Amino acid sequence: MGLAGGIGAQSDDKATLQKERDRITQQLKTTENLLNQAKRSRNDASQQVRLLNKKIELREKLVRHHQATIRSLERSMRGTDSEIRTLEGHVAALKDEYARMVQQAYRMKLSTNPLLFVFAADDFSQAAMRFRLVQSYTTIRKEQVEQIEGAQVELAEVRVILNDERSGVEQALAEQRAERDALQADKQERTALVGQLQDEEKRLRKAQKAQEKERQRLSDEIKRIIEAELAAERASATGEFALTPEGKIVSEAFEKNQRTLPWPVMRGVVTQGFGRQPHPTLSGITIENNGIDITTEAGNRALSIFQGTVSSVFNLPGAGTSVIITHGAYRSVYTNLTNCPVKKGDAVDVGTFLGNVGGASGDNSVLHFEVWKVVGSDRTPVDPKKWLTSRG
Repeated sequence: MGLAGGIGAQSDDKATLQKERDRITQQLKTTENLLNQAKRSRNDASQQVRLLNKKIELREKLVRHHQATIRSLERSMRGTDSEIRTLEGHVAALKDEYARMVQQAYRMKLSTNPLLFVFAADDFSQAAMRFRLVQSYTTIRKEQVEQIEGAQVELAEVRVILNDERSGVEQALAEQRAERDALQADKQERTALVGQLQDEEKRLRKAQKAQEKERQRLSDEIKRIIEAELAAERASATGEFALTPEGKIVSEAFEKNQRTLPWPVMRGVVTQGFGRQPHPTLSGITIENNGIDITTEAGNRALSIFQGTVSSVFNLPGAGTSVIITHGAYRSVYTNLTNCPVKKGDAVDVGTFLGNVGGASGDNSVLHFEVWKVVGSDRTPVDPKKWLTSRG
């Protein structure tokens, strides 16, 4: 690979790393803002621990990213250093070749008095040949000088690149040290907060049982409503919508959009994942989650992730308003909303406003989001992150 190709590949690698770093940094900034908001509102301490866990996870990603950046820069430095040695050898070879040519010209008196060399010929034919040799010597000498000057300029440019790369490594190392210090501080803060919570373990276990009852009540209600929707579809003239040609088209479109759909909130971080999750502070407690919990700013707008039809809007005490949207054989569920403007039967598109995030308590800024697959007798919650674009 030549110099231009090598530098181009290094630039592409650097741009990719910078894009990933920007994404992680933005998520870290969002998490820090949400954590500060939770502290100001004296939100559930367990939620603060979840946000701290997310913050630590992102910091660790950023440290690993700095390590990858340093490795990339070091590889680039080695390549540039090799390029410099190659160019230095090229310049030395050109100078050596030029010196030999000058020595030969001196012996032939081409450089001191080229016309005398021509006129000293034995006959006209030899004089003509010597004249062409003088012309050729002048051209070659000029080309040699230009090659040497060009190679020296290129060598100077590559040395500047090497100095920039060395500065980049030093900066990346300093940033890595800063992130490691911040990571250690975050871990100490989490340890202190977990210690405080352990002192209140009895109260927290009681609160956790109440939350589990609410979560189970929500899950049961979602299942009941989905069954009622399917029963109504089967009783209609068209039969179960998920099995109609129209339903199959929507289902296939939804299925094909895995990892590409927008998030149901503009900003936020997942503070509780899908499936069985250990409690962030209480040992021996496992949380069964049919969806994901996204912590966001209070009052943030909840948005539909895909086109479909609102099949249900309902309220549960402590869980705010919930909206179920049908996408053929799939349902997306948005829970803990207020100011919900949609109603059953409304057609929605990607990004349709469904309400503001926040339950009856006013400071609960967590959107509970689920995706269900509903075909035949199958009623299965699936991991919503399979459909959402990557955020970290």
